[in-house]
Amino acid sequence: MRSLTLTHRRAIDRSKDALVRAAETLLDDAQVTRLRQKDFGHSQLRNLIAIALETESPAVVTNFIRYQMGRDKPAKSWSNLAGGKSLGNRFIHEIDAGAVQKALNAIVDPSKDAELVPLVRIELIRHFLGFASRYLKFLDLQRHGHEGEGEAA
Repeated sequence: MRSLTLTHRRAIDRSKDALVRAAETLLDDAQVTRLRQKDFGHSQLRNLIAIALETESPAVVTNFIRYQMGRDKPAKSWSNLAGGKSLGNRFIHEIDAGAVQKALNAIVDPSKDAELVPLVRIELIRHFLGFASRYLKFLDLQRHGHEGEGEAA
């Protein structure tokens, strides 16, 4: 199995600013502060990050998001619509066609080393999800004031 080169790691590092902005925009546009912490909070993102850490397959990550959307019968979290698009679909879009894909396109030329493409992509996904988790913690300050329940995440 191949591993990422120092050049790839540096390129991934340079893409982090865009991934941070995309993660923050995603959560803002999805209006997660309107969701109760128990409906969408750190445990949901931690579970998703755990999936991303245990696999080298980006498809496994999007599959897990779809699974969570399917389980969300009352549409309180992953299937919750804000601005006409569900939270889960927002994550899938960023992974498949948005910020993660754009960063991948800027880093890897598949014709040079196709084996590294999924490795770079999953690394970008892991960073993106981590940035979303951190920003969600910040948003909890706003959500805490709205809920009045004082839930800790």
